[in-house]
Amino acid sequence: MKRPTLNLAVDVAAFATFVLLTSTGVLLRYVLPPGSGHRTTIWELDRHEWGEIHFWISMTFLGLLAIHLLVHRRWIASVVRGRPREGSGLRVALGIVGLLAVLAAAAAPFLAEVEHAPRGAGGRRGPPMVGPR
Repeated sequence: MKRPTLNLAVDVAAFATFVLLTSTGVLLRYVLPPGSGHRTTIWELDRHEWGEIHFWISMTFLGLLAIHLLVHRRWIASVVRGRPREGSGLRVALGIVGLLAVLAAAAAPFLAEVEHAPRGAGGRRGPPMVGPR
């Protein structure tokens, strides 16, 4: 497959999975909100089954993004190397800080302590209390 054709195919597939990821995310957040459980279904799929679909769409999107970066690796390398100019050190430093911030944000949930809700609480917290109790 020629490189422009591969690039177009990867970009179209990534866009399609992004649209699906967004729509299933909105579906999970607003149409099948937390607590709807097995009582509410769309196309005979409950919230948990839609969550599973959402997860696999996100894994597909992540894979397509990795392929996209691989296809554009020479362009990325040339931008990173670039010609040294005034302020290019700042650009590289900001890029490194941005990359580290993204990696830290991605790793944070895996490093956090798992909390267990008391039995029967459903793991949900009520709205914050306002005013005197």
